[in-house]
Amino acid sequence: MTHTTYVNSLSNWGRWGAEDERGALNLITPEHIRRAAGLVKTGQVYSLAVPLTAEGPQWPPRHKTWQVTTYHNDWEPHGGADDIIMMHSHSGTHLDALSHLWYENQLYNGYDAGKNISSEGARRNSIDRVQSIVGRGVLLDVARWKGVPHLNLGEPIGAADLDQCAEAQNVRVGAGDLVLVRTSWMQMFHRDRELFNRGAPGLDETTLPWVKQHDIVLIGADNHGVEVMDKIPPDDVPLHRVAIRDLGIYLLEDLNLEALAADRVYEFLLVVAPLPLTGAVGSPVNPIALA
Repeated sequence: MTHTTYVNSLSNWGRWGAEDERGALNLITPEHIRRAAGLVKTGQVYSLAVPLTAEGPQWPPRHKTWQVTTYHNDWEPHGGADDIIMMHSHSGTHLDALSHLWYENQLYNGYDAGKNISSEGARRNSIDRVQSIVGRGVLLDVARWKGVPHLNLGEPIGAADLDQCAEAQNVRVGAGDLVLVRTSWMQMFHRDRELFNRGAPGLDETTLPWVKQHDIVLIGADNHGVEVMDKIPPDDVPLHRVAIRDLGIYLLEDLNLEALAADRVYEFLLVVAPLPLTGAVGSPVNPIALA
C-alpha cells in the first residue's frame, strides 16, 4: 500500500496518553456539549440514518443484512414476535471504530494489530470504548454550494472546497466539532444503484491536514466511505488510514443528509450512539441532529 507524506507528518499518538483508546473523542468536554445543546432552537429532530434493510446501502463486497421475524399464537387470541438479525457491523449508516483499519501492523496510538485483532474481536480501540459522541454538528453542503444536484463519481472535495463552503454558509469549523459533508451522492442510490456502488465523490488527501488543523472529532458523508473513490474497492484509502490510524478521528458513513440540507440547517446538536458491541470494530447507528 502506498503511503503519503501525510502519514509521517500527522499524528495524535500519545496526545492523550500512552493507553488512550478514544482518540479525538477526548476533545469533547462537558463544556463543548453544553454549548452544542444551546444550538437547539426549534426542537426539530432529524434522523440521519438510511433504512437498515437487505436492500439498503451497503459496501458492495459485504453480505447483505439478513432479518427473519419469528412469531407465535400459543396464547390465542394473544401472541408475540421476535426478530433474528445477521449483519455486518458496518451496515447501513455506521460508525468506524479506531480498530477498523491499520497499516504497518499498528493500530491507533501504536497498539500492535497482530496482538489486538483476532476473530474474537478487537482488544484495543473497539467500538465499545465509544459510549456516545455528542457535540456540535456542522453540515457542509458541498453539492448546494457548487450548485449541482449531486457531485459526480470520483469527484474530489479538497480542503479549499471545505473552507469556501463553510464561508458561503457563514459557519466556522472548530475544535471538537462533528463535520458532515453532503455530496448528495445518496440520491444516486435510488436513481442508479449500479453507479452508486461503483465509487463515490468525497474528500481527497488535501483534507487530511485540514481535519488535523481544525481538531475535529468526527467526519461523515452521504457515501460509502467519506473519501473520494473512483472505483470500489479502491486501490488505497488514504483518508481512512490517516484519520483513523494516525489521528484517531471517527468516520461516519452512508448518511442521509437530505432533510437537514433541505432546511439549510448548518449547525446543530448531533448525537451518535453506537451499540455497545464488545470488541467490535464498528457499529450501525441512527445519528440524531437536533436544531
